[in-house]
Amino acid sequence: MGSYNGGTLLCFDPRAKQFVPIPQLSTEFRHAESIITDIAQAPNGFIYYGTYPGGHLVRYDPDTRVSTDLGQVSQDEMYLRWLAVSPSGTVLCGMGPRHSRVIAYDPSTKSFHTLTPAADQTPGAFSKPLVTARFVVEAQHRPAGRVLVYDAATFKLLHVFSVPQRNNGSGNQSAFILLDQRHLLYQGNDQRLMSLNLEDGSRAVVFRSPGTAANNRWYLDSRGNILGLLVQSYVYLNPRTQKVTYATIPLDHPAQEIRWLSAAPNGNIYGGPVLGQTFFSFNPSNRSLLSYDQVNDRTGEIYYGIALKGRIYTISYAEAGLSVFDPKKAWRPGESISSNPRAIAYLPDGQYRPEGGLHIGPGGNIYIGTQPDYGLLGGALTVFNPSTERLHVYRNIIPQEEITAIATDSRYIYCASDVEGGGGSKPEATQVHFFVWDPASHAIVWDHAFPDARGINALAVSNGHVYFVRDDQLMDFNLKAHSLVAVYHFDHAASVPSESLKIARDGSIFGIFGNEVGRYSPASGSMQLFPETRGHATSGLELGTDGAVYFGNHTDMWIYMPDHPSPPASFGQ
Repeated sequence: MGSYNGGTLLCFDPRAKQFVPIPQLSTEFRHAESIITDIAQAPNGFIYYGTYPGGHLVRYDPDTRVSTDLGQVSQDEMYLRWLAVSPSGTVLCGMGPRHSRVIAYDPSTKSFHTLTPAADQTPGAFSKPLVTARFVVEAQHRPAGRVLVYDAATFKLLHVFSVPQRNNGSGNQSAFILLDQRHLLYQGNDQRLMSLNLEDGSRAVVFRSPGTAANNRWYLDSRGNILGLLVQSYVYLNPRTQKVTYATIPLDHPAQEIRWLSAAPNGNIYGGPVLGQTFFSFNPSNRSLLSYDQVNDRTGEIYYGIALKGRIYTISYAEAGLSVFDPKKAWRPGESISSNPRAIAYLPDGQYRPEGGLHIGPGGNIYIGTQPDYGLLGGALTVFNPSTERLHVYRNIIPQEEITAIATDSRYIYCASDVEGGGGSKPEATQVHFFVWDPASHAIVWDHAFPDARGINALAVSNGHVYFVRDDQLMDFNLKAHSLVAVYHFDHAASVPSESLKIARDGSIFGIFGNEVGRYSPASGSMQLFPETRGHATSGLELGTDGAVYFGNHTDMWIYMPDHPSPPASFGQ
């Protein structure tokens, strides 16, 4: 197994139920290449693995217990996402996302060469190599939506087949698997699991209604049944009977870092972790905690959620998935009109990671800020009408920049953008922007560019003023005067985590500043920091209806009652 953020190759003995110590590459290499992305074993027993962010190929010999760095596979890619080994021992490296392609490593000549034709190297995609005795298969997810079939001995390209783009996997998803030596499994836009004949391109239905909560990750057992994993449960499909079986994973759910918290008018606090399409609700009146399962069928996590008219809207990575949940109804996830939660849409035009969250603004619409797909540049602001469920996408408002934070009032949308693009992309812009966007004219009415690329993670609006933190300064934008000034200087860098700057009804601003909670009073220009929270505030600040301050401390949620509590000025903004 490959570790995440450790760069360590792991070996586990299932009979002894313990990890087996094995030698590692140098500490310097593992620090630089901190993520092992995929592992494949060659016919001779060698184990190969890929790394991020340098895209190195590494070989481990289990007999000699020696690891060897075989070098960087591509100079223009950070992701060696997938690996496979051909029957002859050639290592097939699935690269992306700037130019999706398979690069082959020949152990006999110690050389790399590209298999994928230049015309089929699609930006924003990853190539997933799969191997049979006769074929090498290169499956490309959206936006490519194609399967390339090569001869396993000569690597000559034999066929190029198209597949639907909606459910055929993306980023770190793995919807493509081999059914047998001649057939590939993929999921169609209608959710059906389909087989593709690698010889002639013919298609057949494998499973008609697997459901949407299968996360696009399917695994075959020895009897041909199909397993799909969820966050807290799993689905088991029997293709012969077309029976679907759901079961809860019979283990206590491990604690996860809190990413976001959001209050509802009924007093409940909703929140979600940094990984997994799951969320929870906390009832302050009886101090009960309820954990929900997966809201849609994508990998990733919920970036933010808001309460609106008794329902909870969430926005997720991957593919900027917008969902709605009614807490009063039974849990039945899916995409049909009766589903709960219901996956409403995956935002179009290459949107992917919803860095800017979602906020209720002018016209009762929901405004969503995003980062683009892997390998791409240029974010978007999406306007969603909850009544009609129509979307309007405004891409590249600031050219080549993503939308990292949003705040709203009754007239304008206030946004922050920065130069980052999708994973593996190379930024072209050099400045961070704070700007005001008018939904009536669909145009920017005020813009300020900072002369560097240090981003803004959270915005808050109060009485015609917009507040945010840059380095050690609390900034105040006066809408009427169109002025931007620093109103408070911290004695240290005080970066605010995403969605962790909130307005109370009395006009004060609560936030996580650095690693502690503070309260700024615009009327007096004073800042009160709460030393009891210092070192404990990591993420997800929110105000409860009783004025209590909720925030994440790694895997725990903390509650702090200030001397003069004030409830939130509004919900979902």
